[in-house]
Amino acid sequence: MKKVLILIILFAICTGLAAQSTSSKSSTNTSPFLFEKGNTSVKFGGFVRFVTLADFGGVVPNFDFVSSTMPAPGEWDKEHRLSMDASATRLNLKVVQKTESLGDVEFYIETDFRGAADVLRLRQAYISFKGFTFGQAWSLMTDFAANTTLIDIQGVNSRTFFRTPLISYKANLDENLSFGASLEFPRVKATIQANSGIRAVNQTFPDIPLYLQYKGKRGHIKLAGLLRAMDYGINSTEKIKTELGAGAQLSWSLKLDEKFTLVSQSIYGKGVARYINDLAALNLDLAPAQGSKLQSLPMYGLSLGMRADFSKKLFATSNYSIAGLTNKDDYYSAGEYFKGNYFSASLFYAGIKNMTIAGEYIHGYRKNMNSTWGSANRLQVMFMYSW
Repeated sequence: MKKVLILIILFAICTGLAAQSTSSKSSTNTSPFLFEKGNTSVKFGGFVRFVTLADFGGVVPNFDFVSSTMPAPGEWDKEHRLSMDASATRLNLKVVQKTESLGDVEFYIETDFRGAADVLRLRQAYISFKGFTFGQAWSLMTDFAANTTLIDIQGVNSRTFFRTPLISYKANLDENLSFGASLEFPRVKATIQANSGIRAVNQTFPDIPLYLQYKGKRGHIKLAGLLRAMDYGINSTEKIKTELGAGAQLSWSLKLDEKFTLVSQSIYGKGVARYINDLAALNLDLAPAQGSKLQSLPMYGLSLGMRADFSKKLFATSNYSIAGLTNKDDYYSAGEYFKGNYFSASLFYAGIKNMTIAGEYIHGYRKNMNSTWGSANRLQVMFMYSW
């Protein structure tokens, strides 16, 4: 509790100092690194991001709060933790070239320091024009407008949140209606038991997400679907088998007034663990079935969030989310993950130009197939300077 108290005091002091700053003018982030010549513009952007956090009443063993990775039941030596992290600091380069044949051609590269041993890693790298995107970018199932701002980068446990190599196309049908479809790199994480006679193999069929979205003055609604064909090998016959996966996702945002916004995202399907934060951290795209084969399990995720804008410089967000498997009938181990939930409450202050200071509380819960459970709490403070 002493660590928690230190973080509370630290956030209060820093927010107070920021509020008194005479340099406070605007919360809009502008970059001094923008260069334009002829038909080409080049912008270098990014931010330095530092977070200090304290886990108590249980520990999540990484910087992102992923409920499914916490010990369940809890362990006596993993009840508290104090940590600090600057690895989410990012650098990006955006180049836009105006052409006669293709219109605006955009080249974008983004990195952070979350590779092994804090080395630089690639987040995004793509080329886009005429609605097409080629490269590594956000999956088309990701919907940022249906999620609130958090210090926790991974976000709520039911969220779809990942980048992948893809070929995608997006287009507007009219002023409010748009659609998109893509071929995305098929990464499959399967639970394969020792001596099962099953092996992981190369995938041969891309994930295919598509969506239809309506966007109005007070919010948006997005309906997305997904088809997967996941391959695995049988050692005894040296044959490749394919298990199908499919899912549907509904996400939306609604601005109730100038100061209050609601957001939500829900997903249901079989073999779509990659598209649900909590389940993506586990090998649940395919799981063991009776006999020498794997199966795609039914699973779900649901979240509801809110944002309250107290002023142009100060806002708060809160979220509640659940995710898990729908039944225990066909699973292989009673001690494995069944479901989990996630609650957050955050406060953000952006009263100094290009600077954001924030504080956040998170509670997570994990329940196993045999009803054993674990939970954890986190209090964290963030300082971020963007350019």
